[in-house]
Amino acid sequence: MEKIIIYVFGKDRIGIVSDITKEISDLNGNIETSKMIQLGQDFNMLILASISDEKIKSLQDNLLSFKDLNISIKKTQSLSSDKINEFNFILKGADNEGILHNCTKLFHELNINVIDLETKLLNAPNTGSPLFYIKAIIHLKDINILDELKKKILSIENEYNVVIKLVEST
Repeated sequence: MEKIIIYVFGKDRIGIVSDITKEISDLNGNIETSKMIQLGQDFNMLILASISDEKIKSLQDNLLSFKDLNISIKKTQSLSSDKINEFNFILKGADNEGILHNCTKLFHELNINVIDLETKLLNAPNTGSPLFYIKAIIHLKDINILDELKKKILSIENEYNVVIKLVEST
């Protein structure tokens, strides 16, 4: 079985998920990981699937028959699922310009790899004012930078009036 990444996007409509997953299933493919989200009027899917090498071309042809969708397929390789030095980084607070960039810049400066990252705006429980939310899974290549990371997180919390939790993944 080959690992493939399937990226699908197009104007949102009912049935996109069913259409795409049917094509994968009909060729005995297996969806291992997926993310699907509506962004504005568009729907986006990112899928990691495994499928027989000889069926990839058929899958691509079948998926390209959906003229209302843009589709890309790429072969990839599995990574180990080793959770050593992985942390959950969760930020909640005022919606400030540049906060996501400053967090990801910090990760870059400390040679921290982003495994997964999600952002969204939430409404504060009592006031309903917008709160910015980041949830990321990060991998520290060198655990010795953990104290430096925590110190810089405090600086971001103070500068942007946010709360950040850093918890080791289990």
